[in-house]
Amino acid sequence: MECGISKQAHDQMIKRLEQQAHKVPFYIGLILEVREMHPGMGLRTIYEKVNPDGIGRDSFIELGISYGLCIEPPRISIQTTQAHPSTAYRNLLSGKEFTDVNQVWSSDITYYNLKDKTFYIILIMDVYSRRIVGYQVSDNLRAENNIKALKMALDTRGNCKYGLGLIHHSDRGSQYTSEIYTDLLDEFEIQISMCSNVYENTHLERVNGTIKNRYLKYWNMDNLYQLRQRLEQAVYAYNYDKPHESLGKVSPVEYEDILVQTPLDQRKKLEIFTIDKRNWVTDPNQIMLF
Repeated sequence: MECGISKQAHDQMIKRLEQQAHKVPFYIGLILEVREMHPGMGLRTIYEKVNPDGIGRDSFIELGISYGLCIEPPRISIQTTQAHPSTAYRNLLSGKEFTDVNQVWSSDITYYNLKDKTFYIILIMDVYSRRIVGYQVSDNLRAENNIKALKMALDTRGNCKYGLGLIHHSDRGSQYTSEIYTDLLDEFEIQISMCSNVYENTHLERVNGTIKNRYLKYWNMDNLYQLRQRLEQAVYAYNYDKPHESLGKVSPVEYEDILVQTPLDQRKKLEIFTIDKRNWVTDPNQIMLF
C-alpha cells in the first residue's frame, strides 16, 4: 500500500528531501497539476505519467505522502446486478480471441449517490482498447437512457453497420433485453451477448469503479446537471489522458492510434474471462479482468 512507510524509511526520506529541497515545490506542483484532471490518481501512476527528472519513484511517492497527497484505494463496491436465466441471449465471448477495436463493446449500469438521491450511470466500453465510447447518466432506470448511451457509441465509431463483426456484451438487465434496445443493435448488425453469470462483466465494473472513485467523488456536485458535466469531464480524462498499465502505460485513445500502425498478427491476443469451465484461460497475459 503506497501510504505505508516505516520510521527508517521516513528518516531516509527526510535526508533526501533536504538534498532536494529546491525541487520540492516543482514536484508537488506536478502532482497538483495532474490531480486537476485526475483527482483520484495515485502517486505511483502520476510518477509514471510525468516521469520527473532528478527523483526516483519511491522518493516521489514518499514526498507526496509527506505532503498529505496520498490517495486511499477505493472500497470494493457491492454487486447489484441480478441475472435472469430465462433470457434467450447466451454469452458469445467464451473461447474467442480478440485483436482489434469494434470487436467487443461491453455495457453496464452503476449507481451513484448524490445529496441523498440515487442516479444511474451507463457506460459502454470498447473492451480491446478500454475506451469508453458511450455514456449516460439519469435519475431513472428506463431503457431510453441506455439507448442514448448506445447511440453515442455508434456515433463515436462512425454510425456504420458491423456485419455481425461486433459483439455487444452486457448483463441480463431488462434495459438490455428491451425490444427498442435489441432492435437498435440488430439495425447496426451487432451481435448480442449476455452474461451467464454476474461475474462475467467484471471488466466494465472495474471501469465503473474508476470513474466513480477516482474522479466523481472528488468533485462537489449538487444536481443531475452538474453530475452530467462532471461525468463528461471524467470520461474525457480517462479516455485521453489516463495511462493504463494493461495498454503499455498509454491512454485508450493513444493505444487506438498505436493499433492503426500495428499489423493484426503482431497485436496482443485478448481472451475475456468467462465462467464456462470448458474455456478457462490459463495464460494470465490474455485474461481481461482489469
